[in-house]
Amino acid sequence: MLTYRNINYDNDTDEIVKLLRTSLSDNHTREFFRWKHYENPFGRSYGLLACDGNKIVGVRMFMHWVFTNEDDQVRAIRPVDTITHPDYRGMGIFKKLTLEGLEDCKNGYDLIFNTPNENSLPGYLKMGWHKYNRNLNYYLGFSFKRSQLGGSIVDIIELAIDDYLKTKGNWSTKKSKEFIQWRYRSNEYKGFKFPNDDGNSLGLIYKLMKIKNFRTIVIIEILGSKKHFKNALSKLCSLENTNFFYYLNNHSFKYSLSIKRNSSVVVLKNDENNIGEKLFFSTGDLEGKL
Repeated sequence: MLTYRNINYDNDTDEIVKLLRTSLSDNHTREFFRWKHYENPFGRSYGLLACDGNKIVGVRMFMHWVFTNEDDQVRAIRPVDTITHPDYRGMGIFKKLTLEGLEDCKNGYDLIFNTPNENSLPGYLKMGWHKYNRNLNYYLGFSFKRSQLGGSIVDIIELAIDDYLKTKGNWSTKKSKEFIQWRYRSNEYKGFKFPNDDGNSLGLIYKLMKIKNFRTIVIIEILGSKKHFKNALSKLCSLENTNFFYYLNNHSFKYSLSIKRNSSVVVLKNDENNIGEKLFFSTGDLEGKL
């Protein structure tokens, strides 16, 4: 008989990681799991487990998240890292873990959101979730000019200051200094600082990767004033000695020399504050590691 219980981080982490690795990426390690779910500055994730005796056969984690528009903030919950042992699939474990977990957390959030894949999306829609209706399309762009303007590659901690982290208008992830230090502590991420002529600097968090064998700048976060984003990107391409960049067209920065590569889907539920259509996501918010 299956039973359900809350996670015990001290005793369950190793067995959960082993189960996650049966079907998900080998990147799941004890250290990664604890970083993601235990050290999150928005709060420790709630975890619900399905057990057959003492054996963990299902896992559903619920990350805490915060959105802000500078004047106010909304608490959110993000169901992630779901896995059912292959021998126990088809028994309704996923649905029970999701519904029971959200009920357990109901006093801790004002909004639920998630980024399902094509396989899990139908299940979410059947449970009453709805799609975020803005396009979340990613483009591969080409920059042919080399900027001589200012701008420099910096340590990401230099971008974790108030002038960059303020949010106005649309709702977006609360990017506090603690969040930036937690989320982008991996060496794969780099920072770039570009001074605007109005005195408000622009900060970019990015990483480098190969796309179609081209060395490409992937824009992860745009922080601060976006007035001269295109000029900043040209300068960064000069510094990184590449003509290619990859970006989420969530900023109305569509380039003529770009082609659509991928897209993301976000689903929402229990949006009691009606902020769903005002949410503004970054590439970092939607990265697969979350």
